[in-house]
Amino acid sequence: MELGLNLLSCCGLGAQMTVEEQKAEESNKKINKKIRESKQQTKREQKILLLGTGECGKSTFIKQMRIILGGGFPPEQYEYYKRVIHKNLLQAGASLASAMRTLDIPYQDEELEGEAVELINAFNENLEPRLLSGKHEDLIKRLWKDSGVQSCFDRRREFQLLDSAKYFLDKIDDLTVDTYKVTLQDILRSRVKTTGIIEEVFHVDRVDLKIIDVGGQRRERRRWIHCFEGVTSVIFLASLSEYDMMLYECSTRNRTEESLQLFHEMCKYDVFTCASFILFLNKKDLLEEKVKRVDIVDYLPEYTGPKQDYDAALTFFKNIFVAQRQAAIADSPTDRAPFFLHFTCATDTTNIQKIFDAIKTTLLSEHLREMGLT
Repeated sequence: MELGLNLLSCCGLGAQMTVEEQKAEESNKKINKKIRESKQQTKREQKILLLGTGECGKSTFIKQMRIILGGGFPPEQYEYYKRVIHKNLLQAGASLASAMRTLDIPYQDEELEGEAVELINAFNENLEPRLLSGKHEDLIKRLWKDSGVQSCFDRRREFQLLDSAKYFLDKIDDLTVDTYKVTLQDILRSRVKTTGIIEEVFHVDRVDLKIIDVGGQRRERRRWIHCFEGVTSVIFLASLSEYDMMLYECSTRNRTEESLQLFHEMCKYDVFTCASFILFLNKKDLLEEKVKRVDIVDYLPEYTGPKQDYDAALTFFKNIFVAQRQAAIADSPTDRAPFFLHFTCATDTTNIQKIFDAIKTTLLSEHLREMGLT
């Protein structure tokens, strides 16, 4: 027996751990603890992916979440968005000046024909936003007052122009004074092109909502696949007001047709089988105004409803998107997670609040049950 104990001791099996072994043991415990905490955190996290073509309203939805869930924007963000708004004014002026040439529309003020070129040369999408110079400010004001430019604006479906152009141009006198205070509505209507992947995390009812916004233009979509893993919900946004417009990146491709095709493709992905799929048919306010002057059937021949009928237009767009989803999942071998559809105005905080509350009740309650927290 004594010999056996001596042998065990010699082999180190009965000896106390060395200092290095103790350190290794402590390190191992810490790693295991982090792994357990990480798994628990993953269970408490809901990953929401925002998808859609360019200009559909994804970034505006993110801003609304900051207002509704994140307490709004810090003071420095208001200063940043003032510069963004000035850049949007310059962009609107440059777009109108360029379209005046392309559409061969004469200016009422003939001097603007030569002077407006400066706005085209001054705007660069890739430059950081900054305040307008006094010269550019005066030039944009003259441009917007010109009757020829107003005729050009009436033909805006024929060229690329920010949805918020009129909103900001009508307010340019206020927006350019030193004492002007940026409003939440100004921030919601401002436009910064999304490139790459943007993540925002909000804590709601014991769950962390990680909302991921990705650029919607074609060249940005190749990055989407990197965001698909672990998605619990997909929010796809489609603009209702773009049925008469062409893509920014392809002047012959109808925006609504592009959105329908992209929606169909996303619905087919097996990786989203267990993810709740939510469709926001966005910009209903712009549709209500546009349908009175632009007939849907002229651009989407499958429309058979009455002209200038807002409710009929809503029903039509709902039906064609639902049909795309049904076609996409028709051959799916497994049951799909719930599908929801809402008509939205992303710049209307009250509207988005109501819709988010409805979604939250359904999605989070199910998620909390899975975690054993209800």
